[in-house]
Amino acid sequence: MAQRRTKGAERERAVVAAASELIGERGLAQLRMSDVAERAGMSVGHLTYYFPSKTQLLIRAISQSEERFHCDVTAALARQDDPWTRLVTLIELAGAEGPRDRGWLLWFEVWANAAVDGSVAEVQAELDGWWRHQMAEVIAYGIEQGAFHSGDPARVAAVLSALTDGMSVQVALGDGSTTRDDLLDIVLGSARDALGVAR
Repeated sequence: MAQRRTKGAERERAVVAAASELIGERGLAQLRMSDVAERAGMSVGHLTYYFPSKTQLLIRAISQSEERFHCDVTAALARQDDPWTRLVTLIELAGAEGPRDRGWLLWFEVWANAAVDGSVAEVQAELDGWWRHQMAEVIAYGIEQGAFHSGDPARVAAVLSALTDGMSVQVALGDGSTTRDDLLDIVLGSARDALGVAR
């Protein structure tokens, strides 16, 4: 039984990896279940046993991507005591790495589908909420340590989260107008201003 569960988990990971790649290459609207099955090395029937719809594939793909992000954030923050370093680390981990960043291409599809699909909207709200909560926690920690000067961590977190997201969209689109260095410079500069941190 344990071996069967392990094999099933491996197949699911293979499917999600294939779906993530194809969503990044083509977008969800152009995704065909047969293409996902072929890339994952299984039949369409086997694929639809695990994931009956493209929407379920998208939800699992973004959930798996964010699970990795959560683990990275938790581990990285645990290694840092300095408040400013913790904030920089969080923003560096969250921001788009460059054009066609696969995690951010998944987010494009999530946002688009969340507007018309309640099941996607629920996942989107949960994942976005976790990210904003982490930002607020890091800011609150900095205030407690006397390094940051703000009376409302949640409000500053909302602003910095939105700025990171918006700049990341521009970076991931890859039109050349915004680079990752631009993202970090603008978001961290805004963080310094909002939190009273000397430049």
